[in-house]
Amino acid sequence: MKPREEILREVAIERMVPGGEGLGRVDGVVALVRDVYPGDRVTAALAAEGPRLFRGRAVEVLSPGPHARQPGAVCPRAADGTCGGCDWPRARPDSAKALKTELVLDALRRIGGLDASEIQSQRFVPSPPTYRLRNRLHRGPDGRLGFFAPRSNRVVADLSVCEIVSGALLARLPAIRESFRRLGPAEGELATLEDRSGELLLGEFRPAPGTGRGLSWSGGRGPFDGFRVRDRESRVLFEDGPSALELETRTATFRVAVSSFFQGNRFLLDAFLDEVRSALSAARGGEGLPAGPLRALDLFAGVGFLTRPLLEEAGERGGEVVAVEVDASSSSDLSANLRRWHEGGLPPARCAVTTAEAFLAPASRRAESGVFDVVVADPPRAGLSPAVRRGLLRMRPRALVMVSCDPPTLGRDLAALHGAYRLDRLTLLDLFPGTHHVEAVALLDQRT
Repeated sequence: MKPREEILREVAIERMVPGGEGLGRVDGVVALVRDVYPGDRVTAALAAEGPRLFRGRAVEVLSPGPHARQPGAVCPRAADGTCGGCDWPRARPDSAKALKTELVLDALRRIGGLDASEIQSQRFVPSPPTYRLRNRLHRGPDGRLGFFAPRSNRVVADLSVCEIVSGALLARLPAIRESFRRLGPAEGELATLEDRSGELLLGEFRPAPGTGRGLSWSGGRGPFDGFRVRDRESRVLFEDGPSALELETRTATFRVAVSSFFQGNRFLLDAFLDEVRSALSAARGGEGLPAGPLRALDLFAGVGFLTRPLLEEAGERGGEVVAVEVDASSSSDLSANLRRWHEGGLPPARCAVTTAEAFLAPASRRAESGVFDVVVADPPRAGLSPAVRRGLLRMRPRALVMVSCDPPTLGRDLAALHGAYRLDRLTLLDLFPGTHHVEAVALLDQRT
């Protein structure tokens, strides 16, 4: 076959692979097909990506497997191919546990090098739909506002129905589109942040490169409770109303700006915090943590979401908590949250505005062995950098709580740490229904 030349072949899907594709075989050659699931038999349009790999898309489902939704139950924007907001729209919601658990376990076995005895027990926490607290919508040159079409950077249709954004945001979108007409043809990205009820909505628009020069916004906050426009250098061009709100969980309140990182699932915030609390308790009960004052480090802390359970643990025992965050907006919120929690009775904590790599650099005494008893690390999707992995191995905390939304990078990081740590506990939180992504919380105990 010529490069990128497509052929039509019948494919029986055997299993899912990291990245969310279904794996089948054509004449003994592996074929990876989008938006299909184990048990599906499909006609696929395939292109060769090497002598032993085809990749492509399903053009017809010949017989659906047990994980496929009925056609009428699929979101219409996914069915007509105009929206790529989720990459598993045709999967049954009640199949998420089986499909995502196998994705994670496969990555831990093949990439992480863990054997079955090390990953025999795990817990899965499901989520309802319409879960998103934060969104990144795109405005095209024709004024359409929505998610990009699958595997493109084009907005093909206005977002009007959706299974992942809240009903409250959908109800405001017509007014938002109308207020944006004053911008003319300006393209860009609209970041939104809601409170958990959906009653408050903040927005921040960033024009695409080359389209923001001379941009003038005269529409006020419009349908937002707070709205601002920032250029690509983060300079504020317009602002009306608040740029941050209070997000409440069962045990804590977090100040979060519209430009800061925060967990995106409104329904699983409490379950997420409780899982980290349980992991810390398990580390303590399993003698992973010392009985005295706790010395704890939160890498990639954001606004302090996972710093909070560390502070609660330290509050019972005394000790030191350090939270590391380099982003200006998130670190500002982090400092504000730490001050407020200290005023409310929790121990003081230090905010280190730097990268995880710089904090753990060999020249720093903070990277020496025994400086911290426990480290929580929730890195971006790319996972831990080699420098951070080396820093953790030099530091050798008694326990590590690793958080990851990408099974392959989690497997890679666990493989690098495997000689010094063993996997003690694994919980999967379905923070991203309708997609192949899943949040894994892994407790690692130091090998003796």
